[in-house]
Amino acid sequence: MTSLKSIIRADYLQRTRSYAFLITLLVSVCMAYSFVPPAGASYSTLRIGNYVGENNAAWIGHSTAIMASTFLWLIGFYLVNDGIKKDKETGVGQIIATTSISNLKYLLAKTLSNFVVLLTIAVIILLMAFSLVILRGRHYQFDILQFLLPYFFATVPTIFIVSVVAVFAEVVLGRYVMLQNVAFFFLFPVIIGIQGLDSNQHPFWLDVLGTKYLSDEMAGFVSTHFHESIKTVSAGFIFSKKNSTQHFLFTGTYWSAVYILSRLLWVSVAFLLLYISSRLFNRFDVKEIVATKKKNTNAVELATNHPLKDIQVTQLPVASSAYGIWPFVKTELLMLIRTGPKWFWLINAGGFIALIFTPLTIAHQIVLPVLWFLQINRWADIATKEKYNNTHYFTYAAYKPLQRLLTSQIIAGVLLAIAFALPLILRYLINGDYGTAISIISGALCIIALSVFTGVLLGGKRFFEIAFFILTYLNVSAIPVFDYFGAFHYGITYTIIIIAISSTLLFGAFVFRSYEIRNQ
Repeated sequence: MTSLKSIIRADYLQRTRSYAFLITLLVSVCMAYSFVPPAGASYSTLRIGNYVGENNAAWIGHSTAIMASTFLWLIGFYLVNDGIKKDKETGVGQIIATTSISNLKYLLAKTLSNFVVLLTIAVIILLMAFSLVILRGRHYQFDILQFLLPYFFATVPTIFIVSVVAVFAEVVLGRYVMLQNVAFFFLFPVIIGIQGLDSNQHPFWLDVLGTKYLSDEMAGFVSTHFHESIKTVSAGFIFSKKNSTQHFLFTGTYWSAVYILSRLLWVSVAFLLLYISSRLFNRFDVKEIVATKKKNTNAVELATNHPLKDIQVTQLPVASSAYGIWPFVKTELLMLIRTGPKWFWLINAGGFIALIFTPLTIAHQIVLPVLWFLQINRWADIATKEKYNNTHYFTYAAYKPLQRLLTSQIIAGVLLAIAFALPLILRYLINGDYGTAISIISGALCIIALSVFTGVLLGGKRFFEIAFFILTYLNVSAIPVFDYFGAFHYGITYTIIIIAISSTLLFGAFVFRSYEIRNQ
């Protein structure tokens, strides 16, 4: 038990002391505040047909619990799916492998540390929701159970399940971080689809998030009290006309035993998944290290059996100075292309071909953002690989590292992003739609600018992975306000705004990297 607590405590402190976690907390506070729109707001986060609840404890508890479950499932995986990887990289895993702690106990500790990290964010959202009950619902009676129980039955099991999923993904796909990101990207829409907030075709016990039962209870409450057949429950940031919205006073949910058992069932499934992970876990197998040593040994034997000839200094070509950045651009492009497994390029080729043959709207609004998201590990590496590989001590000491190295990294990233989008750009150019083609190019610049800025500012990949996942999902979900590549907005003005945002991010990246170089 002592070793279990030690692993959880050390892992929790390591995660919560990072800049990415602090920024995520800040974003969570802002999101939690927006989950409860004030009276007269032009948007709602939960809508039962044309009805929106008054801001009493029951409504705020239910609506924020539904939003928190979705939000924490959305960001939770990317926030905690590197615990085992860090142990392996730091050598802690090899030490743990020599101890008596079992695989199941170790993975349980990792799961619980993930759970506590996400629970911290959930508690912050809960506290914000409680303060909003006081500020915006003080005229209504405070029902503590109807406020807390949605979190207890929906949000808490949800974050435990996603904590287990993160551990399972690390165990099964530990060597392929790119596949972890891609697999979860496609899993999330499936989870939301099964949730079935917009229809009653799925039974609530299939819902991993546990929010369908809450939304069904709300829809049933409205149908009963207003004698309407409500079949549509919308969750998210929904903008509508004030005149079309009707308000009602929600009194709470009847907590059926079947629903509670369904949540216990999903927690049991999570424990089963954890047990399967313990059977598949290789306990930091050192076969890869042994294989590397064998390769090095073979290299020594080769050098011994085939000694090098004496080097004639006078016959060597004369060295000449070269201060251009194009050799750097070529090198950065090669490193980006070689990131990840080679067979993954078959998937990229499929997306590239889809940009050619799918209808123009689908190719632009769905295929392109998904194809760009598949390269998330390439974009995240652009400005972070030096620190990750501990080569920044050399690169920062090079001649003009800002003007040459960082600039070449940005150029290489933008060129590769444009190359992926090239079929779509050519289709727009052939149609004479030059403005949209330029918008796609500015979108490529925006991706790289976001990656470089967050990588330089935070020194890691985690925040960019979370932000890019959310950005891509919102674009695929056709939410125009987050469009950065001209899929929903047209005109030179919008393109100029995107380029201005990208330029600001790049300027910030140069400023922070310059400060970092001077003070290393």
